[in-house]
Amino acid sequence: MGRDKAWIDIGGRPMIQHVISALKEVTANIAVIAKRPEYGELGFAVFADTHIGIGPIEAIRTALANCTTSYAIVVACDMPFVTPQLFTLLLDRVQGYDAVAPTDSEGRLEPLCAVYARAAGSAVTALVERGERKPTRIFDTVRTNIAPFSAVGHLPGAQLFFRNVNTPADYMQALQDHTLD
Repeated sequence: MGRDKAWIDIGGRPMIQHVISALKEVTANIAVIAKRPEYGELGFAVFADTHIGIGPIEAIRTALANCTTSYAIVVACDMPFVTPQLFTLLLDRVQGYDAVAPTDSEGRLEPLCAVYARAAGSAVTALVERGERKPTRIFDTVRTNIAPFSAVGHLPGAQLFFRNVNTPADYMQALQDHTLD
């Protein structure tokens, strides 16, 4: 994208604000995983990754290492169409598990829109220390409840939940999708 995606405007607000708005309805404990100081302007705790350059698995590790509750909802800043209803559904499925991971409509796991038990942090740390970079490998090592798309597909906006904004084309599509919202 050529710039920090979190601050790209959709519907008059930065993408990260869309995610925060959805999270605020299900939790008062919000933190941001980022290395830039401007994230402090959001009014939440900001934690930087310790292991630089290894990708999103490190963001999950950082979130769990700094989590002060039993569970953490981990969601990427470039998923502006997530909703409180999605997070509530995932939280409702966490009892007895270390992670709850939804799948998109094509059956792909969504590790950056999932719920993790703080206790899963040691397994994630072990993966990082072994050089693993794929966040979906977490689900091979902890008790995971997979929420198939059929479990979330009835929620309003479900077709857009896992739409990432990674390219200019994705951004243009997100702007169009937002106007339909």
